[in-house]
Amino acid sequence: MASNTFIFAGGGTGGHLYPGLAVAEALRTLDPDAKIIFACSRREIDRAILHPLGYTVLPQPILPFPRRVTGLWRFWRAWRASLKLARQCIAREQPRAVLGLGGFAAGAMVRTAARLGVPTALLNPDAVPGRANAYLARRVGAIFTQFDSTAACFPSRVRSRVRCVGCPVRAELITGRREEAIEHFHLDAGKKTLLVFGGSTLAASLTDAVVALAKDLGALAEAWQVILIVGAERQAEMETVLREAGVAGAIPTYCERMDLAYAAADVALCRGGAGTMAELSATGAPAVVMPYPHHKDRQQYRNAAYLVDAGGAKLVEDHCDTTKNAAALRADLLPILQQPSRLDEMRRCARASSKPAAARDVAEWLMGHNDPQPGMA
Repeated sequence: MASNTFIFAGGGTGGHLYPGLAVAEALRTLDPDAKIIFACSRREIDRAILHPLGYTVLPQPILPFPRRVTGLWRFWRAWRASLKLARQCIAREQPRAVLGLGGFAAGAMVRTAARLGVPTALLNPDAVPGRANAYLARRVGAIFTQFDSTAACFPSRVRSRVRCVGCPVRAELITGRREEAIEHFHLDAGKKTLLVFGGSTLAASLTDAVVALAKDLGALAEAWQVILIVGAERQAEMETVLREAGVAGAIPTYCERMDLAYAAADVALCRGGAGTMAELSATGAPAVVMPYPHHKDRQQYRNAAYLVDAGGAKLVEDHCDTTKNAAALRADLLPILQQPSRLDEMRRCARASSKPAAARDVAEWLMGHNDPQPGMA
């Protein structure tokens, strides 16, 4: 009988882990007895996300590739230790398949599994592959993408392995009820809600923009309230800013119930992470997207383009200047808040762009629809 153990390798950010969790849910639906191991990084975000969920967690000593040559020795030691850990884990667990979730924490486990002949695949929700997935692509049997355009970013010899299925989204995110959300966040059921969040690593630019727009939001306070997800270090500051502007709402430091946050949201102001774009589509949340501006490949701009082109979102440049960002949001966000009739059409367009079968498609491949492994060079 084939093993029903599966290893999901990756982490370091919620953007890498959450699509993997969606696949894990789908896998458990197909096989309730499946054993799933998350081989993650040692970052606190991985512990915070994974430990409450009951999966087996294997923190790896692996580190990101250093930007400076002085970090190479430390990186190499962590890499070698992670390869050893991967070999031990695979020998012990005899996994049926290994799924790379992207990011530096995927590298050692996926590479080792491929060398040992274990069926391997990659999740690549971002429009442009990161360094880890670019490195691993020729070693795996399948590469699951969110966007058709991503295939062209891989070498021609691996493009036949690319499958555009969408980005897996956790089922719980689309089951949130507005009534429960209003109660959970202590909101006013008679007002619309602006949800502001910057992903698992937060985003100072978005928080600073809210500070600059506080008076503008205060002028709309009879109709609108805010859920602003910030780190603990800025919670007290933002509570004061919004209170003085007369804006009601909730300011959690971390949101464990994003299903309820999306259920409450009439508009979202957010970054352009691949997972976030998929979640906006799945939940039908209209959005103003301010992509992270420092990726050389402008990855988040390309992620957001799909939803923007579909009509479910507006894109606003992050100028890395609070005054300029506030001016841009006054031009693009405030008209949406002032003309809520636009929201129904944006919501319809967002939902029409979603691909709800992504998690199941990946889970089915892992269960047994495996392509031949390419071999390991």
